[in-house]
Amino acid sequence: MKLFYLLLGSLFCISFSAQAEVPNNPDFIKAEKIYKRSCATCHGKKGEKAAMGESKIINQLKMEDISTALFERKKGNIIGAGNPAKQRLTEEEIKALSEFVPILK
Repeated sequence: MKLFYLLLGSLFCISFSAQAEVPNNPDFIKAEKIYKRSCATCHGKKGEKAAMGESKIINQLKMEDISTALFERKKGNIIGAGNPAKQRLTEEEIKALSEFVPILK
């Protein structure tokens, strides 16, 4: 029984330390705030929804695809309901979001 609790405690510590690394990343924290404020309403908390029933499921996209899509919308080359929010993003914010969204799964 002691071995069970020892293993359980070890797993808890490993799990906790793995989760603790992510929030310490300033870009991750910034991207999470931007996502919650500007993206989650249409794309879902985990990027699991097709915004307005038309977009791709963004948490399934690669970082490069997200970055390209955000830049193209920012430039006005892709027309859609989310463009005003995307046009306000800086290059740094687009990079941070592009890295953040794929881990929402």
